[in-house]
Amino acid sequence: METLSVPFELKADSKKAGHFSGYGAVFNNVDHGDDLIMPGAFESVRKTGDGKLRIALNHNLHQLIGKADFHQDDRGLHVEGQINMDVSYAKDAYHLMRDGTLDGMSVGFNILKGGVDWREAEGGEVIRVITKADLWEVSVVPFGMNPEALIDSVKSDINDVRQFEQFLFSSGYSRKEAKAIASGGYRAYQRDVGASASSGTTGGMSADDVKSVIASFSIT
Repeated sequence: METLSVPFELKADSKKAGHFSGYGAVFNNVDHGDDLIMPGAFESVRKTGDGKLRIALNHNLHQLIGKADFHQDDRGLHVEGQINMDVSYAKDAYHLMRDGTLDGMSVGFNILKGGVDWREAEGGEVIRVITKADLWEVSVVPFGMNPEALIDSVKSDINDVRQFEQFLFSSGYSRKEAKAIASGGYRAYQRDVGASASSGTTGGMSADDVKSVIASFSIT
């Protein structure tokens, strides 16, 4: 089975723990392994019973960690994944994704008959062009090879003001500062991460301060 890897960035959101979205592969872009995937190359997909794409850890099909909705658009293979937080190693992988240790995604596939071509690049390198492939899975991996493919978001499990306060404290704010910011900032955070906070002051912090904290609530 062939593999191609891409890096990703993670941004926290409160809607659903374990959820993430982004691109498992980018079309028309040469990665660090001199491979290029053409648009629509994934002609067939090994789906789950409910029509989703399996998510694995390091391409180990004995360590599946969730499944994803997917589609191919002009940019690449877009996935909306859900990590199974009831599986211990999947939950561990999710926390490693959040802190940036697992910072790549990779697709596993077989090249179909007649599905590969070769092209010479401007610098003289020979590029493998993949035109037809059978997609098996998308994996979370430590290293990515394609600098243009990013995961857009990963959902966190912050569900109340106490957890928000703890996040602020662990991010370097004093306990007093975290409590003051969380007491007013969490409502704005609940409405829309990164949205504008209400005008005025909150817990001794200005609206801009609260907006800055909420906007910085990301793991990259």
